[in-house]
Amino acid sequence: MLIAQIREDLQRIANLAANLSDAHTCALFLPTQIAQSPLPHVPSTQAADGPRRDVPVNSQPGAQSRSAIRATSERSSRAVELVAAHTLSSSLLQHCRIAAGSGVIGWVAENSTPIHVAPFDLDTSALGIYAEPESLKSVLAVPFQLPNSCVDSASLSGVLMCDSRKAFAFTTIQIKHLEEIAALASRLLFWGLRSKTLTTTESSWDSFLSKTDQLGDAIGYDSIELVRITPESFSALEGTYGISLSIHKMEQFMRLTQQALPPHFPIVRLPNGEILIALDNMMTTFFQNKIRTLAHHLSEPAKPFTIRVQSHSAKSVRGREFNVDTILKTITSTTSSTLGKVAGGTRA
Repeated sequence: MLIAQIREDLQRIANLAANLSDAHTCALFLPTQIAQSPLPHVPSTQAADGPRRDVPVNSQPGAQSRSAIRATSERSSRAVELVAAHTLSSSLLQHCRIAAGSGVIGWVAENSTPIHVAPFDLDTSALGIYAEPESLKSVLAVPFQLPNSCVDSASLSGVLMCDSRKAFAFTTIQIKHLEEIAALASRLLFWGLRSKTLTTTESSWDSFLSKTDQLGDAIGYDSIELVRITPESFSALEGTYGISLSIHKMEQFMRLTQQALPPHFPIVRLPNGEILIALDNMMTTFFQNKIRTLAHHLSEPAKPFTIRVQSHSAKSVRGREFNVDTILKTITSTTSSTLGKVAGGTRA
């Protein structure tokens, strides 16, 4: 999830692009695995003929209904999401998601190719960002690359989109300037997400223990199950890829694992490269299978990526004070395959 400071800077970039191009709307889109906003579509309320305004996009669900949030979260992960906008419109969908390849914006995100449509003679619903028709005459969408160190290399591009009510509105010079602004957004995300990635993946042991205690207070300590994930094939990876790419592969697995977990389930990477997660034991099977699917996704026929999964239940030390060290010493349920079914996931 984007931190507030990055969102504020992206908003400034949207402001700059809109003022430079005299656009009706300027919007920034990022792949959902980065944006991760659970909010549904919310139309804005200010009059279309009023002053230009910023459209802050908050990542917190607030008081939205559970059904609306669930409907949004179930959308395809191959999509881009609005994270910042500067607009004159009163009908902009502030939290819209656009599937890869869908419309102008989705096509640019998937193909990483800029597009300038002038005159724009399609219905504005084809853009997927307005709740009501808009009298648009031209549309420009510019992709920007996201750093491989922060996201999966197969991810979509970010998109800077500007539209106008003037035919042939964007000049060659303006397009060049907007491409430079898009590159600026890419650099901002590189440094911002790189810092966030290092902070989250190298979470301290004390932080993990503290968050595990908070989870125990919420669901009961007997309901906690510790899942230990050990990559088994690092030597094979190093022999095939070399040390640099092998490390990148491990870091990619860690990022994907973090993205697969809700924020209230603590995760930490141990000094030996193993990953430790505290889960609700009712959900252990689901998340173990999900993590093992991620490992299988990173595996290739001649380049295996296998993991060993061990489950340690807090129930096994019932009657004693909750202690992570004690739980990790208990008899475990172990699975090494990246495809087989994992044991665990029941609550008394």
